[in-house]
Amino acid sequence: MKKIALLTDGWRKYVVYAWTEGMMRKIKSDNLDIALFQFNCFGNWSRDAEHNAGEYNIFRLPELSDFDGIVIDANNILDHDVLSNLIRSVKESGKPAVSIGHEFPGLYYVGIDNRKPIEEIMDHLYYVHNCRKFVFAGGPGDNFENRQRAESYLDCLQKYHLTELNNPVLYGDYEFATGVRYMEDYIKNHKELPDAFVCANDNIATGICRTAELFGYHVPEDFLITGFDNLEKARNYLPQVTTVNMDRELIGQTALDVLLDIWNGGDVSYHRYTDANVIYAESCGCPNSGMVDYRNYLKNVIDSNCAKDLFDDEIARLERDILKETTMYDMFDVIKEFMCKKKVEGFFIIIDERIFDPSMNTHFPTEGFSFPDYKVQLSVINGKSVKFDSVFALVDYIDENLKGNHYFYSPIHFGNETVGFTVHKNPVYLYEWSNLYEMQAGIITAFNNFYHKKQLTVAMKQLEDLYNKDQLTGVYNRMALSDLVEPKFNRERAKGIVWGVAFIDADNFKELNDRYGHEYGDKVLKLIAKTMSKHIPEGGSVFRYGGDEFVAFFPNATKGMLASYREKVVNELLHNDTHISMGSCLTNMNTTLTLSDYISAADGSMYLDKNDKA
Repeated sequence: MKKIALLTDGWRKYVVYAWTEGMMRKIKSDNLDIALFQFNCFGNWSRDAEHNAGEYNIFRLPELSDFDGIVIDANNILDHDVLSNLIRSVKESGKPAVSIGHEFPGLYYVGIDNRKPIEEIMDHLYYVHNCRKFVFAGGPGDNFENRQRAESYLDCLQKYHLTELNNPVLYGDYEFATGVRYMEDYIKNHKELPDAFVCANDNIATGICRTAELFGYHVPEDFLITGFDNLEKARNYLPQVTTVNMDRELIGQTALDVLLDIWNGGDVSYHRYTDANVIYAESCGCPNSGMVDYRNYLKNVIDSNCAKDLFDDEIARLERDILKETTMYDMFDVIKEFMCKKKVEGFFIIIDERIFDPSMNTHFPTEGFSFPDYKVQLSVINGKSVKFDSVFALVDYIDENLKGNHYFYSPIHFGNETVGFTVHKNPVYLYEWSNLYEMQAGIITAFNNFYHKKQLTVAMKQLEDLYNKDQLTGVYNRMALSDLVEPKFNRERAKGIVWGVAFIDADNFKELNDRYGHEYGDKVLKLIAKTMSKHIPEGGSVFRYGGDEFVAFFPNATKGMLASYREKVVNELLHNDTHISMGSCLTNMNTTLTLSDYISAADGSMYLDKNDKA
């Protein structure tokens, strides 16, 4: 049995599932003894650096040396530190590793030859359409594929005896908005338009086309344009965009083929290319490719949009139901019910138990995972809820179900602090519904807000305790009497509820302090407070009244309860060589006496007890 680790960073908020589909297709068709473990994040789209760091932490989850091979898609990783650390970890694992679409020394490369299609496009524009002035509308300057395409463009300029000064290379990102920005810059600054824009991808190409049209320009009448990647938007745009087609699933399959050849001891080249072909179309002045059935395309768009609306409604209801709950346990139950209804083959949430007990002092790891604090909080297999007693039990289940299976790991984090991760088993729905991030992000946001709300509640309680509680003994202080007991006492006076009041004073406390020191005296006070609290009847409270004096209150009292309380407290303290005097009384709701009057009465009773010992 072989295990492959697939490390991927999604394109913005979408899972790049094509590599996985190609690998799993071969694993299934050839009945290979292989399991695929994919560790996926969405670390490149947010402007929140802490959020992105939390996403990228998923790459620290796998122990790469435990795998037989590694496949990495680093094309979307924009953070140089993350990328260099990841490549270093891959190399240090000592396992054969294949990089898709990005060359790294020491790693096998699988992908298309990005230079050849650009050269073919440039020759077509130069020799067939007589273009003599060009612009390369590029993506990120540090992206490997973009660099290769730009370098091929520059090589062609040299071949045609043209200069980069008059035929510039532009850098941005791979988004539609980049094409918009490029075109607006040319028009608003009255720059001379080129004969052709050669774009690094289809998003940029359609962005330029759309913006040109808004300003009254037309493609291909005013200038030509080409794209790359053969996205749906290029095939179905007006004008249809000249582009470069590649089989992404085949690239994933080829990455697996490289590992198979290595495991079989074959002589493997460090570069393996898959075919890519240029599809000439209307945007460069050629006829429509005729490759699109527009009615069928529109049908698929309508079907897809309707299905997406249903999916979005389901997720909105899920988030709403989660937010209705008052405990995190109930929130997890909502997710469990949702996943059971979806009849997923396998879905698991592994979570840090500390989220159930929020504290302002709790900090989750920003690097790595705190496995001693983890539990399997939710497990659904084939649409049914199951239970795993530990993370190790889940690992055993996965180890027993390896062959031909795909396990997809995704992080759960609050900002840059990791609180767990999810595992999907064979999530084939990701090929059609690649917006997993939106579903998971909504759930995590609900948990994050709930957790921080509870943190604030705990913090407010702690502040309240600082105000109302005696810092030495931990029982309430005298100020809390007016805030906590008096309002309740006054409310229950009309109900006829009888309260018991006990007043306690430590015997010879000054002499103890003078003889043994204040540290010993503090221990005595703590012991008295602890003992009084231990035996206080239900609904009662203990207060440090001042110095070595304490008061206890409890409702629904009787003379027998007061006597029992006195006996338990006095005897336990005597057993610990601590002597006290205690007085007590019962309230009478038929009088107008105040709480302060009853405390004074219990105090007087205490002094009688103390005098009896003299």
